[in-house]
Amino acid sequence: MTQKIKYGNTSALTEYMIEGNRISVLEAVLYFGISNPYETVRGLKKKGFIINRTEVTMAKILRRINENLDCKTPKNLPIRDIIMSEWWISK
Repeated sequence: MTQKIKYGNTSALTEYMIEGNRISVLEAVLYFGISNPYETVRGLKKKGFIINRTEVTMAKILRRINENLDCKTPKNLPIRDIIMSEWWISK
């Protein structure tokens, strides 16, 4: 019997971050279907990765998302005033 290799959304997010990409909650949900990226980030820290975090505006994250997807927000949503976190692996 061959052993199945388990590869899922958490593994994909981990590889994405190892490749040097930054991730936010919105990107984790839209790209990988992960509703709680905090758990993935915590797991990476336990594995010894150095994780950095910064706060950015939602507008910056949406600009990055719109390079790959078409993501629209309501016109009255103050995306320049909403602050979100993004994480990346330190090299």
